[in-house]
Amino acid sequence: MKSAFLIGSIGAALGWSYVRHIQLPMGPSRLLWGGVVFGHRGCRNVDGTPENTLAAFKYAAERGCGGIECDARLTKDNEVVIFHDTAAHGLLREVPFDRRIDELTLFELRECTYTADPTQAIRVPTLEETILFCRDNNLRLLIEMKDLKRAYLCTDKVLDLYRRYPDYMYDQTTLISFHPGALYHARKRDKKVAVCQLYSDNLVQLWIAANTDAVPPLLRLCPALWDRLLLFVQAKIMPWVAGCSMVGPRYDLFDEASRKRWMTRNICMYLWGFTRREDCTPEMRQPGVCVSGDDHQEDFATPRPPPDFDIFGDRQRELERQQEEAYRRLRIGK
Repeated sequence: MKSAFLIGSIGAALGWSYVRHIQLPMGPSRLLWGGVVFGHRGCRNVDGTPENTLAAFKYAAERGCGGIECDARLTKDNEVVIFHDTAAHGLLREVPFDRRIDELTLFELRECTYTADPTQAIRVPTLEETILFCRDNNLRLLIEMKDLKRAYLCTDKVLDLYRRYPDYMYDQTTLISFHPGALYHARKRDKKVAVCQLYSDNLVQLWIAANTDAVPPLLRLCPALWDRLLLFVQAKIMPWVAGCSMVGPRYDLFDEASRKRWMTRNICMYLWGFTRREDCTPEMRQPGVCVSGDDHQEDFATPRPPPDFDIFGDRQRELERQQEEAYRRLRIGK
């Protein structure tokens, strides 16, 4: 028993030393992004406007969004495009349902039209086009790296755009992902990059249900157990080890105590996964919290305080006078 305890203690100490050794410095602050509403994939389920397109991003901007959330993955020829699903899944007219995006070249994708677009004029955008659109429209940008099969290569391709557009990218964009290794890889290569660790309590089960081929066979054995372990790593370990600027729990994992805890560490919370506008409660519209919505983004915005016309401070001085008078009367009463 003593031997097992000793070995366990030594193992824990060595593990802690290793974690401290690989820990990266804190990334650039995103605390001031609190209150920003992001258009989730620009917009979803809007008639005539396919998600994750420049048309969807324009739709979100016209409805008051302060930023865009988009999904980046690689094509067959290693170009970064904006598309959520691993395969076409009926979103593209000229592509079979189960044809993978990484099996198509950028040119082949450009020839495709969206089934949700009656004009047949909207095309799959590249990440670079999305960056230029957001830069020109003064929008912040959350780039979710969706490619699990070639996660590190996708990360490197995105980092190339940081060097191409440094003035916008370093200040106005944040890399987000469920993949802890991809975020750590990004910050290890460039410590000026801001990253956000996404997490949910049933991620592995969702991946298996979606038949994601990048899920290792080991995770398929006991997905509920792996979900608990992955949640611990994503929510407790990686924000500290990778020096995350933001953390991204699904909205139903939010609580006020976690908001205050992350704020004291100068880390902003990003809430996602809303299915109804009512799910975004007033408690979530607090300093240090930003959210994303599929549509009706104006309903998610933090209410603006009423205008203060007391520019000369008369109201404050009157309040101080009243407080001083109440204090004087209290002393006289004694």
